[in-house]
Order: sequence, then structure tokens, then C-alpha cells
Amino acid sequence: MNQKREIELFMYDVLPYMANIEFIKELLESVNSLEELEQKVKELLEKETDITKKTDLKILLEKIEERKNK
Repeated sequence: MNQKREIELFMYDVLPYMANIEFIKELLESVNSLEELEQKVKELLEKETDITKKTDLKILLEKIEERKNK
């Protein structure tokens, strides 16, 4: 499976858990692999001040870990 398709499938899995869907959708569309997404999420977590976005990023990171451990 190509990595862009994997991101697309991952998006369908995680969006129901997100409060700020547009923010997460844009983030997912801006990367080409789960590894790149994971790195970007970690960077954003350090800078983000909005509690809702921060919570979404933590959930996203958790879901990435789950996907990697499958």
C-alpha cells in the first residue's frame, strides 16, 4: 500500500475522535507518510497553546502508535 493511501485510510479512522476536524484534516493532507505525520505532531504539540488542538494532537499521536504496533 502506498503511503499516501495509508494516510487517507488513517484519516478515516481518526477523524471521528477529533474535535477540530479541519485542523487535523489539513495536517493529515500535508504529510506523505505516518513517520512524517508523527514528527509533525510531536513538533506541533510542543508549540500549540489551544487546549482543544493539543488534545486532538495527543489523540492523533496515540492513534499513530496504535497503527505502528499493528
